[in-house]
Amino acid sequence: MRPEDHDEIHRGEGPHVERKSSHKDRSEILQAVCAFANDLGGSGRSSFLVVGVDDHGGATGSYDSAKSADDAQKALASMLSSTQIIPHPSCSIHVEEHQGHTIFIIAVAPHEVPPVVKVNGTAWVRKGTTTQRASDSDLRRLEERRPVHLRPFDVRPADGTGLNDLDEALLRQRYHAARSEDGDLDSFLEFEPWLIQQGVGVPGQAGFVPSIAGLLVYGLSPQSYLSGAEIDVTRFRGSDYDAEIIARKRFGGPLPAQLQGLWEYLGALVDEEAQPERGVIAEFVPSYPLDALKELGRNLVQHRDYAATRAPSRIAWFSDRIVLTNPGGPFGQASQGELGEHSDYRNPSITNLLVELGYVERAGRGLRRVRALLQRRGHPPLEVETNGFTSITVRRRP
Repeated sequence: MRPEDHDEIHRGEGPHVERKSSHKDRSEILQAVCAFANDLGGSGRSSFLVVGVDDHGGATGSYDSAKSADDAQKALASMLSSTQIIPHPSCSIHVEEHQGHTIFIIAVAPHEVPPVVKVNGTAWVRKGTTTQRASDSDLRRLEERRPVHLRPFDVRPADGTGLNDLDEALLRQRYHAARSEDGDLDSFLEFEPWLIQQGVGVPGQAGFVPSIAGLLVYGLSPQSYLSGAEIDVTRFRGSDYDAEIIARKRFGGPLPAQLQGLWEYLGALVDEEAQPERGVIAEFVPSYPLDALKELGRNLVQHRDYAATRAPSRIAWFSDRIVLTNPGGPFGQASQGELGEHSDYRNPSITNLLVELGYVERAGRGLRRVRALLQRRGHPPLEVETNGFTSITVRRRP
């Protein structure tokens, strides 16, 4: 950090500085980071959250032992990479001495919105020295910041569609549930602005327009707008594509319905294999770990390139392996190193909506978890091929 940054940090709270006495103030820390990342004023500069000081800038001394400082730093890092805050803003954690005590300074870079950064589905902004829930006008101001053609595909408007193309009954049910749980009903948004805040829609010239993400997750018939947004599963009798097809099934509709149907179908396809007998006991284990297949199926809908092609995601089930193929190569930082080593989001709004509905458990650990499951069950390592599409091969145990 620059010397002038330190001067501002220790001068007091302001539009770019917030103080917290403890890392245990999880909600307030995430809301402040979210507000700094959204950078409502468009300053383009970093902001700072100081942890370990009181309202007057005095160090609390809570992190003077090596263990307490290490535990707090790990907790802060975990908090900032959790799925409570999506998309993940760019942050760095600095450990410094202040008044003879250890403190943490979280530097937050402004996020290139849209998509707007949210905490548990709610956007926050900084106004003066306070962090506030984003109002309808704040959301419009943030949404208009970047030209439509430069926004991630899933946050763009699904032109030609309207609220009647969405499952309005389900959305109103979620709206009333969120409103009843909120502690500040006076500032709670009306229905359509709330949908915009959730990423389900965007403000259009004539009012509310569903976003691509909103249509895919809550649409009554999203394939009418994006014809290839479905999953094709084909089971072959042999080990090649020219083998006889035993079964074929396509999963369409909104993404949650696709996942539910796919997971049930995969569970029916997984058979059990007898293991070498131990005494008089014969043990049977699944041919593939279902949790690993479900995670890979989740990745198909979460990370595919919906903009580039109308080809569906495909799963080819052979006698010796399963091949999952998705339109689009690894996106952003995910293209660096081994697939799954780094996480990035081609579809940040889809990811956020699936997180809220419980279909995405944690961000960034999916493929690492799959690799660990396969290794424990004795399967060969995953095979990955990228050539405009991403193909992942899971082989049976030898």
